Formats: sequence, structure tokens, C-alpha cells
Amino acid sequence: MKKIAVIAATGKAGSLIAQKALSHGHEVTAIVRNKERLKNQVTAVLEKDIFALTAEDLSGFDAIVLAHRAPAGQEEDYSKVAEKMIKILDGSESRLIIVGGASSLYLDENRDQRLLDVTQTDLPYYPTLLEMAKASLIYESSKLNFTFFSPAEFFDPEGLETNDYTITGDVLGYNKAGKSRISYADYAEAVVKMIEDGKYQHEHIGIYEN
Repeated sequence: MKKIAVIAATGKAGSLIAQKALSHGHEVTAIVRNKERLKNQVTAVLEKDIFALTAEDLSGFDAIVLAHRAPAGQEEDYSKVAEKMIKILDGSESRLIIVGGASSLYLDENRDQRLLDVTQTDLPYYPTLLEMAKASLIYESSKLNFTFFSPAEFFDPEGLETNDYTITGDVLGYNKAGKSRISYADYAEAVVKMIEDGKYQHEHIGIYEN
């Protein structure tokens, strides 16, 4: 059994990860701003804003899953949260797994361009892609025991759990049909599995459905 904290456990990704971890028999603490929004059963709840968290709040966990999503207009919070996590987890033995974005993944093994670099800058969600990619670089330059886990290009909230996926490095992956897609359900399963296996520490990785 692992002791797992899920920050932003009321969101789509965070709630599924918390639910999956609990179903695997782990001890799950949900860290949320508003506990009234928590719909899933968990072991314990800490109601606190992410910027108010302390090192003591996050001590004693085998893994901490950061599923935070910045609201529109506050996309710079991704970098601010990264800096906050690095500060309060300095010297900690806990592993931090960040629910990232595909924009930070490279297009090929040459690593000359990321998905962000070929994305239209006038798209309404471009600021989110930009700031999440910036945050990935902050984690990668730190000494934190992190895993920046980027989903596929299409992160499908309605897709079913297939358990048929491939974990990549920091290069965007496509299946045989040329699709880069992963369901939230498969992503949650992959997060819990990597916590149990202890794999992909100090790495930026991606995932796609086969």
C-alpha cells in the first residue's frame, strides 16, 4: 500500500486518479480548495489552497499527484505552482507526478521542435499550452524527484479504460492509425501503475492509446 496525495482531486483527472488509487488499495489524501466538490470516496481530505500548502502538509507521502489546472486568465499559475512545489518539496523523499500537457512533448527524436512550436498562437487555449510547456522546463531543471506526465494530443474525457497504451519518452507518440489519443481513464491507470512500479522517476514522459 502506498500513501498518495492528489492535489486538485475534484478535477476530471485528479478525481479519476484518486478513485483508481483507492481501488488499488492505496491510502489516498485529497487536497482540494473546496471539499464540498469532492464526489469520490478518499481516505482523508485536506482543504487548502495550493499556494498555501506547506512542506509539512506534503510530508510522509510516497507520491504526490499534481492535477492542478489554472483558470483562464491565470495561466501563469502553472509556473508559479512549479516554483512552489520545488520549494516546499526540497529535500523531500516524496515523488511528485505532474499531470502535464502534450504541448511540451517533442515532435521527433531530433528534439528540435515541440508540439507547442507548431500550434496556432491565436487558439483560445494557446496560453494554457504555452504556460504548461514553460512549467515542464522548470521541473526538468530542478533536483526534484518528479515525473512530468504529458497526455497524448487528444486527452479524451469520455474515452473508456482499455489498458492498451504505450508510455513514451518526451516525444509525442502516435498509434498505427496515426492518432495521438489517450482517455482520462487509461491515463489514471497509468499514473497509479507507475507509482506502484516506481518507474519513470526524474523523467518527462508521454502516453498514447495503441
